Amino acid sequence: MTWLPLLGTLVGAAIALGSSLLVERRRERKEERVERRKAKQEMYARYLAVHAEARAQLRVLSLAAELTDEERGYRAFTAYAGCYASRYELEVLAPRPVLTAARDFDRRARELRDLVIEGTHVAPRAGGRMQEYLDAMKGVHAAMRGDLGADGVE
Repeated sequence: MTWLPLLGTLVGAAIALGSSLLVERRRERKEERVERRKAKQEMYARYLAVHAEARAQLRVLSLAAELTDEERGYRAFTAYAGCYASRYELEVLAPRPVLTAARDFDRRARELRDLVIEGTHVAPRAGGRMQEYLDAMKGVHAAMRGDLGADGVE
């Protein structure tokens, strides 16, 4: 009879300890998911901002008639150079659908850069390669939003 209260206390303590550990582990997992989502949001924002800046610089270069071919080429390569670091950053955290869309988008951005180097005017409504670039940009936006669950999909 004297062992029953002690055994009950030990069982109660084991249950309490187990449930505390379970609750703590769940809290840690939730915090990890929140931190990972925030890191992805920041990374995606940097990636898109760098590409937006490069696109703006390329458009300005495509309109600059006073530049020599060498100057235009150098400035176009420089405008796109900032996109490399953000693309490699995606390789670390982004899931496969985002990477696939980002690779297509990067390819279209390089094609746009090459058009500027050739001296082609790049306008948003010009169609052709610019439209392919804009479509790829929409694709990467959709993949990123899907990954973040911004459209109610996780």
